Amino acid sequence: MNFRGKHAIITGGSSGIGKATARLLVQRGANVAIIARRQLLLDAALQEFEAVRVDQTQVFQAFSADLSDWEQAQAAVSAVTADERTPDVLINAAGLAHPGYFEELPIEIFRQMMEIDFFGTLYPCKLVAPLMIKRHSGHIVNFSSVAGFLGVFGYTAYGAAKFAIRGFSDALRAELKPHGVHVSIVFPPDTDTPQLHYEEPLKPLETRRIAGSAGLMKPEQVAQAVVKGIEKNRYVITPGFESTFYFWLTNPAFGFVRWYMDRVIAGARKERGRQ
Repeated sequence: MNFRGKHAIITGGSSGIGKATARLLVQRGANVAIIARRQLLLDAALQEFEAVRVDQTQVFQAFSADLSDWEQAQAAVSAVTADERTPDVLINAAGLAHPGYFEELPIEIFRQMMEIDFFGTLYPCKLVAPLMIKRHSGHIVNFSSVAGFLGVFGYTAYGAAKFAIRGFSDALRAELKPHGVHVSIVFPPDTDTPQLHYEEPLKPLETRRIAGSAGLMKPEQVAQAVVKGIEKNRYVITPGFESTFYFWLTNPAFGFVRWYMDRVIAGARKERGRQ
């Protein structure tokens, strides 16, 4: 995809990986709308985008919303898609992690992880996908995590939400592909973001030991992998060697199964067309 003149929505675009990805798309000539909760961070991000714009016709927008709330999600997406600005790209990078021992984590944390990480991804997809289907083009990128395909000690709440995003995205890709809409899922490893700094004091010792054996990526590195994945229409985006290694080690037959399911779906669609 050539991003010049394209419209992109990035949730969680005011900090961390979301902002790094939004900034990179700005540098590629895209019109960028970011949605996040904190207005001060949104305003600061817009100033950064202005400094790296490549075309005076580029349009940048920011909208404050809690995307785990359906009504707020509707208002935010309506605002950034007004005037028939159907997005070419939707990147769902908003999320939250709260590690801890299972027996010590309150039920509220499990609910919060599902609301912010899963429903905060589902709602923008639900609102944007019909627009892309109508136009027969578009690309949706959902952020999971290495903890979304590999059960990691200390992440019973976060991992459950990120596994949910994995299952949702697998099914969504299959359903949207016949409409010309691409779906990608990102499995980033630990990345040097404000979110990671929030997690550190909460991590059990065992979790810190596991994380300590892996490398730490920069948000810009993950953003580069995401943009490259969109350009190449990749479904699975695994930034870094370890993320890639562990995904394919634990999912060796994934490519074949996906190919087989696509064939079955295509055959069923042809049969429906003859009825």
